[in-house]
Parts: sequence; C-alpha cells; structure tokens
Amino acid sequence: MNAEVPREFSLAERDRRWDAVRANAAAAGFDGIFVPLCLDSTNLNLSPEQRRGTRSDCRYLTGMENAAVVLPTAGGKPIAVADRGNGNAWVDDVRAANRGSWVPAMVEALRDAGLERGRIGVSGLRNGTVSHVRATSGVVNHSAYADVKRSLPNARFEDGTDCVGFARYRKGPEEIAALRNAARIAAAGLDELIEVARPGVAVAEVYARVVGRMLELGSEYYPLALDIGPLEGEQHRHEDPPFGMTPQPGDLVINEMDAVYLGMIAQEDQPVLLGAIPDAWKPVVELQAELYRTGLELMKPGVSFAAITQGVAERAEQAGMHGWSMLHSRGFGNDGPLINTQDGRPDRTTGVEIEPNTVWMWKPSAVSADGRIKFRWGGCVLVTEQGAEPLVPRTPGLVSIQ
Repeated sequence: MNAEVPREFSLAERDRRWDAVRANAAAAGFDGIFVPLCLDSTNLNLSPEQRRGTRSDCRYLTGMENAAVVLPTAGGKPIAVADRGNGNAWVDDVRAANRGSWVPAMVEALRDAGLERGRIGVSGLRNGTVSHVRATSGVVNHSAYADVKRSLPNARFEDGTDCVGFARYRKGPEEIAALRNAARIAAAGLDELIEVARPGVAVAEVYARVVGRMLELGSEYYPLALDIGPLEGEQHRHEDPPFGMTPQPGDLVINEMDAVYLGMIAQEDQPVLLGAIPDAWKPVVELQAELYRTGLELMKPGVSFAAITQGVAERAEQAGMHGWSMLHSRGFGNDGPLINTQDGRPDRTTGVEIEPNTVWMWKPSAVSADGRIKFRWGGCVLVTEQGAEPLVPRTPGLVSIQ
C-alpha cells in the first residue's frame, strides 16, 4: 500500500467535513442538521449502490455504520445515537438507542443541542441533487422520524439533504487518496478476471477468484456485477455467484468492478469477449474510446453536464453513430449527480456544475447506427483545476480472450 493512502480518516478530515456541512447549513438558514435513524436496507431489495447509500450520511459525519447524528450549525460538539451508545475517535457524545427504541434518544439529542425550537435541516428526507440520488422517497425511517417531530412540536423540520450532499460532493485530499486506492484495487480485480475467465471455467470460480483478490488487497466486500451471454444475444446480470453456470465460446462478460476502501466506492469496468472481436464491432469499440477521451477533455471545473453529453453525442454523430453518456459522482454510496442520457432520467442538475476535487464514474457508450451494437467502457476520473485525470491509467477497449 502506498504511503499516501490513509489507513483511517483523520480528525482533520472529520473537521473539514463538519465545517463544510455547517457552512451549507448556515447558508440555508438552519440552526442544525439532523440525520435521523435511516432504513435497514437488508430486506428492501435495493441495488448494492442504494444499500450502501442508505446510511451514508451518518458514515460521512461520524465514521459509524449505523447512527443518528445532530450537528449544531453554530458550533458545539455533535451528538450521536447508536445501537449500544459506543463512541469512537470522532464522536465522544454517543447516546444508546435503549434496546432499539431510537426515538427518545434522538429527541433528547436534539433538545440537548439546543434545537427544541430551532429550524432543523433533515438529511435523507428525499433524493438530493448530489446524494441519495436514486432514493426517490429518501432513506430515513419515516415512522421513527414522525415520532421525533411529534415530540418536538415547536421545532421546524425541513429538508436539508443537500447541505450534507454538497459537502460530500467536494472531496478532501484523504478521500481522493482513498478513492484512488479503491480504483487500484478494482483494476486489480479486472486483471484477475482477465486472467481466469475462460470458456468452461465456472462463473462461480471466476467470481470467487476476483472478489477474493480484491479482499486480499484491502477492499470491503461489495457484490461483483457480471452480465454474461452471447455477444449477439442477451447478457444476463448476476450480483451473486451463479452456481452451475459456465461461459461458452463467444460469450461477452460485462462487469462493474467495485472496490470499497474506508467506505469510499470506486468502480472500473472492462468488458471481456471470450472469442475474436467481429469486424462489425471494431469501429464501435474504437469510437467508444474516442467518446471516453472527448469526455475527459470536456470535464473541467465550471463546465455544465449538458456540454459534456452534447459533446459526446456530436462526436458520435460525426462518425455516423450514436453516443450515450453515463456519468455519476463517487463517494460513500448513491452519490450524484447521476447523468444517463440512455434512459431519460429527469435532469436534476440545474445550477450544478463540475467542480474541482470531485470524482466521477465516466462510462460513455458508443452505439452503431442501426442500434444493434452497443459498447461501454469506463472508470473513475478525478477533476482538478487542471482538468480530468483517470484515477488509474487504463486504455479503453474490448479485451479478447481466444
């Protein structure tokens, strides 16, 4: 592990996050920020990204996996509520949830923070502009939150999701180092996939080898997503080892290789073809590499997302094909903005621009003129004042294993 990679986030990083959230809360006129008890995502059939995102605000502010937190805007120590009331190096005032009854402890924390009559910004009530972007109904446990509101009738509770979200959006140096390390681990997982994936080798074995390699390198567990099927047919998605399945010659293995380091999620993608690349595919694959580089050239501070997606579409039109953009921020889970020109998601990025010290998953698609051939490749990109750079240098293309 390189010397610049943190083994844990420092108190200076904690203070940077708290200061950023407080500044956003002050600008919005809130007396404090409240992250209530959030959903237990285990049985909600959420995607891995959404599951990680449900409790991402408490992880961001406290370093705890499951906690509610009250952060006064004007200073003073935050107060957290956790299952057993155990604190950590970041937060020393942690109240116990009293055998699972979180409401009394959350009400007490809000009162002790001086917010009984305050204007309180609640993070996670809905999907934000740059956080919880896929959670259309938010991520809080709404019944517990409703009980807190009833217990504090003189307080004003309003949505404050973006106060925490925009602090998360702009990464500190330690977060960038953690994401860079996660991207290196994901790239090593791709190398393992290319090494082991062959016709006749069980997909479960491939899955185990790849995930095992990333765990060895320090990643937290994150399901490996594999879409497998004939190149000219349909690829079926698997997020668990598909026992009994064996890839065949000519199968395309599309992957989303996610690695998690210190809670930060990086993704690197590399499609693998178990056979020779057909001639009809080669210009599409070559165009995709151009679209990827076009996006890198356009991704600069102050640039709108529309400028990027239009630039990609125009370059594809020049080649007589189509270009789709898939761009979303990286962080603790369910980060955004989420731009996907293929599926027509509502544009919630009005007034939002690319900013320095943001990290993105950039994976554009090239599509043949008749729409029959689609190819996507991508990885994590850091935007600084100087422009965009991949966190891990890799070359776009389709890997052929014969």
